[in-house]
Amino acid sequence: MRQGSPCFAIFCPLSSYHVRTKGGRRKQQATMDMTNHEVDGPATAQNREKNTALNPKRRRWPLLLTGAAILATGVWVLAGTQSGQRDSAYTVHPVQRGDLVVQVATTAVLRPRTQVEISSELKGTVHSVPVQQSQRIRRGDILATLDSTVFEYAVERAEAFVATAKASLSDAEISLRKAGRKLERAMALKARNALSEQKLEDIQAEHDRAETRVATARADLKAKEADLKLRRFDLARTTIRSPIDGVVLARKAEPGKTIFASSDDGVLFILAENLDQMELVAKINEADIGAVRSGQEASFTVEAYPDESFNATIRNVSFEHTSENDLVTYEANLDVRNTDLKLRPGMTASVSIRTNAVRDALLIPTSALRYRPRILEDLSSPAASEGSNDLVLVHVLENGKPHAVRVKLGVRNWEKAEVISGLLAGQEVITGEQFGALIQ
Repeated sequence: MRQGSPCFAIFCPLSSYHVRTKGGRRKQQATMDMTNHEVDGPATAQNREKNTALNPKRRRWPLLLTGAAILATGVWVLAGTQSGQRDSAYTVHPVQRGDLVVQVATTAVLRPRTQVEISSELKGTVHSVPVQQSQRIRRGDILATLDSTVFEYAVERAEAFVATAKASLSDAEISLRKAGRKLERAMALKARNALSEQKLEDIQAEHDRAETRVATARADLKAKEADLKLRRFDLARTTIRSPIDGVVLARKAEPGKTIFASSDDGVLFILAENLDQMELVAKINEADIGAVRSGQEASFTVEAYPDESFNATIRNVSFEHTSENDLVTYEANLDVRNTDLKLRPGMTASVSIRTNAVRDALLIPTSALRYRPRILEDLSSPAASEGSNDLVLVHVLENGKPHAVRVKLGVRNWEKAEVISGLLAGQEVITGEQFGALIQ
């Protein structure tokens, strides 16, 4: 017998009831007689009928069992009906007013707004390093010095070359002045026809050569002075100074270390300018990039302070993309105030960017948008058959049954959605079904 069919359990025993005949004898129904004959044979059936008629107690047992079964079944059906009336078959949620914030979640890395790598353009040996890592520094502070012996010699040599060039220029200028006076006398003599034309030309050529020697000496002096400036500049660069106010993030220079100007290992210090102002470098998924723009507010947490939330503002969003494992992302830079210096460069942050928000709006859970009743919709209902592309279907509970309603939505997140039209505050939208209640 199939479970869950109490009606069948009630009426099947009636097929074995005895009926009183006109002569006062009890006979079984034809169906049971045929069955008894097939199982016990005619003699056994007649003896059983005779024994039953002689024993009244044996005749009452089937009636008592049948009555008990009917009573138990009635109680079970009544209890099930009352339980179904008490328990709703649907999970509902009231339409309520509230605030809704739409956010884009991502991860980011903290870094200084301005970060400077300090290296040496000279080949040499580190002589001293007066600063330590994490030390605050001012613009012009000495970070390190190189052994300057070779550079001092180069300056002295250049100074000597300059002195020689100056002397050469002085001699050339003296020669030029002499040649000039000689040319003046020759021209005076030529005016009185006391000097030949050839002699005058020779004196003029000598004067021109003196002028050329002066020009050459001046150019040589200028070159020697430029070389001296370069040697002095190199000597000055043996003292490495900070170009900014900030903090020493990394110190890679150590006394005695030999550095090479062309080497990739030439970075001696990494400086950060003003850790009071930092930035978050976030990767925005291409699916969310359309909602992210400059000026939006964000909040983030770091593992060092899991119970504290920090604020940030998007400064810019890059148009350049990065593709990794078929995932396309865009870089966004967010400004962060770090006046208490809790945040440090390199920290990983969990960021929530607020892309939209509404206040005092009608809200429903997004689970109501996904609910569809297990029974067929009333095809004659206008709400179920009409609508437009900007409307969505939800179901409200009316008189214990789902009723389809078309609503217009505004902003939404993964949990709630704003209702523009179609529902009123206090209405109950269906979000699911209680399958146990439906079966009862």
